[in-house]
Amino acid sequence: MQGRAQEEVSDAYLSQVSDASLEVLQHFGAEAPALLNQYACAVEDALIEQVRRGQSQTLLLQAAGQERSAMNTMLTHPDVLADYVNDFFGPRGPYPTETKAETQARLKNAYERQKRIDAFMIKSQQEAEIKGYIDGSRAGVPPNFQRPVMNMPARGRQSNPSNDFWGGFAELMDNSPENAWQYLSQAPNGAYQSKMLIQES
Repeated sequence: MQGRAQEEVSDAYLSQVSDASLEVLQHFGAEAPALLNQYACAVEDALIEQVRRGQSQTLLLQAAGQERSAMNTMLTHPDVLADYVNDFFGPRGPYPTETKAETQARLKNAYERQKRIDAFMIKSQQEAEIKGYIDGSRAGVPPNFQRPVMNMPARGRQSNPSNDFWGGFAELMDNSPENAWQYLSQAPNGAYQSKMLIQES
């Protein structure tokens, strides 16, 4: 009884389906309506996305056209171009131009800053050198403070050792003056006369 009722219901449903739909169901299977619905939804989504892209491209083209028109106006009208350049390089623009006083102040500040840096570096170097001499890590006297080394002749010495009587006398007076009379008693002939001539001259 129940099976017969179901057959009548299915027969009533199938009686409302067209022959073309029955043919599609027979050819593609019972899931054909669901697959067709998925395909229709995908096509609709693609169409919506394409319309959205077209609208954004249209807006971009309109903005490019407006920018082109503005650039054309600016480049063909000298007053508009002059105002734009003044605003661009003015004090409120992105690239302000320095006045002569501002340039001088900037250069002066840079010079003073470099001068302070140089003074600090020199002071640090000198302090490091002094510390090295104190703790012994640096040996000797700095080259800037060394005395010049020169071969100086002895006082009263002559280049000829045979005539160097008075140079020997000066050395003897420095070391042992009490023996000077003995040295003078051995003076060669003419030693006193040459000394007198030198003093008179």
